[in-house]
Amino acid sequence: MPKLIENKWLESHFEDIRAHRCPHRCYITTNISELTTSDAVLIHLRSVQSRGKLLSDLGPRDSNQPWVMFEPETHLVSNNVFHAAYKSLNGIFNRTFHHRRDSDVVMLHGFVVRRTDAKFLPRNWRREPILQSNAPRNKMAVAFISNCHDHSGRLKYIKSLRKYVKVDVYGKCGELRCGQSRYAQHQYRADTDPCMILASKQYLFYLAFENAICRDYVTEKLYNLLFYAMVPVVLGGADYTKLLPPNSYVDARELNPIELGRKLTYLANNPEAYNSMLSWREYYQPSTVGGARVLCDLCTKLNDLNFYRYNVYEDFEKWFVDEANCINKS
Repeated sequence: MPKLIENKWLESHFEDIRAHRCPHRCYITTNISELTTSDAVLIHLRSVQSRGKLLSDLGPRDSNQPWVMFEPETHLVSNNVFHAAYKSLNGIFNRTFHHRRDSDVVMLHGFVVRRTDAKFLPRNWRREPILQSNAPRNKMAVAFISNCHDHSGRLKYIKSLRKYVKVDVYGKCGELRCGQSRYAQHQYRADTDPCMILASKQYLFYLAFENAICRDYVTEKLYNLLFYAMVPVVLGGADYTKLLPPNSYVDARELNPIELGRKLTYLANNPEAYNSMLSWREYYQPSTVGGARVLCDLCTKLNDLNFYRYNVYEDFEKWFVDEANCINKS
């Protein structure tokens, strides 16, 4: 069984590994004394103070041991603690664990699967979505935003959108409050979250606006809402046609605030058109368990001999920054 040494970012989700809830088993430890006997080392990029400090902390490296760069965020914020220069990390990492589709391990916060195929998923990955909302909803749109570093321009967009439709914003970036922040590292169940349940009983639309518009970047924000009978309004750099069923969402990048306001108003006033955007739920269902599942994906790779073949990101800055194709609107 492969063994991985890891920093403490995902420690709250180790229980899924220890309880053997993943298709492939592996052993994960934060004990630095086990570094030389581990099959791979997971390095949280945000925790890297400098190239020199990293190499000093980890000591002489075994060329057969992959050093895996792990980072759930984009390059726009991933070094906002120690401000380590990405160029200084050239030649350090052998593998990447990131949201980009060209990563060695893709960090997926969830996915949509046909109901007929859901039976092949581990039982704890399955969640039955609410097909329709039985409550009469009289509010238009809601957003939960607590990261106010607005690289995507989402707060500015919402400010303009509010001129045409009513949008309620919960979290540190809005006027309303409900519960605590929900990030991938937090332990929670999206399908039983009281704030999401409350939102689904009141609002027709959920603004799943990402904090950055970068290649493939989509977070738990999108998948958490799929359990509930609200229509997602997305804003991000991912190809949503590959992530979501047709006619199941509204893409705000294709519309300016005036156009989006008109579209939401039309859908709200035409139940048949609105309900058609929820009909996918009869044939598909979402799968996500917060941040726990990402470690299972990594365990699968650790059981693959190809993961240990020679590979070095010689120009890490080019891969991580330049090829992310981010649009910074801050």
